[in-house]
Amino acid sequence: MQLPVLPVNCVRPTTKKNAATTSLDVAKIFSRSHGYVLGVLKTLDVSDEFGRLNFYSTSYEDRCNRQQPMVVMSRAGFMRLVMAFTGKKAAALKEAYIAEFDRMEAMLQNCGPLPPPIPLPSFANRQVQIQCTKQAARQLLHSRAGMNGLVQHHRRVMKVLVGRTPTEYVRAAVAAGMRVASFSGRELLRRLDPPKAATAAFLDDQLQRGKTLEQLTSAGVPEALTAAFAAMLRAGITAPELQAA
Repeated sequence: MQLPVLPVNCVRPTTKKNAATTSLDVAKIFSRSHGYVLGVLKTLDVSDEFGRLNFYSTSYEDRCNRQQPMVVMSRAGFMRLVMAFTGKKAAALKEAYIAEFDRMEAMLQNCGPLPPPIPLPSFANRQVQIQCTKQAARQLLHSRAGMNGLVQHHRRVMKVLVGRTPTEYVRAAVAAGMRVASFSGRELLRRLDPPKAATAAFLDDQLQRGKTLEQLTSAGVPEALTAAFAAMLRAGITAPELQAA
């Protein structure tokens, strides 16, 4: 059974480097009203200690700028909550959600503090792109994914952006008469298609921040960002202090 693709960031790191989700995320993914999910949470028969460790009551601002209740929960809290959700679709969503917790927890165990956010125009800079690729490689090589995960990441990024694997992309350039045999697929992308190279660097950076390529692709990020980077480059919008050499 192929698991459903969950929305970007449904499981995210807390300030204490723990994986967590929220009652809002659960309501959206399981197609329940937020009020229903909050109601189920209130009826859970858990000890005070379990509640203190796995649920945190907070609030969010709705579309009318009003503060509304919300609960942040750990993996254990999530598991306790979704015991009440039954059915084949709910079972698949539970598995996908647990996989997201697994992925986020593995990422938090295998990487240090996240680098500061990168201004979007700066992804157009070659050195920033190289640094993003190196950081993503470091994370994957130190995770359970290993070298195979790193190779697959690069293959998937190139497939999403140009419809070819890195090797196929280089071979096509050689067949077109370009002297690029010593270039990697990413380096060739930087030379031939700067907007897509900037997008590839953004995808590398988001990997470090807990997003998967599947989530970003499902949300339409690669297509939208490539168009945005193309427009920025046409307009000359780049970070002045990070101009490519």
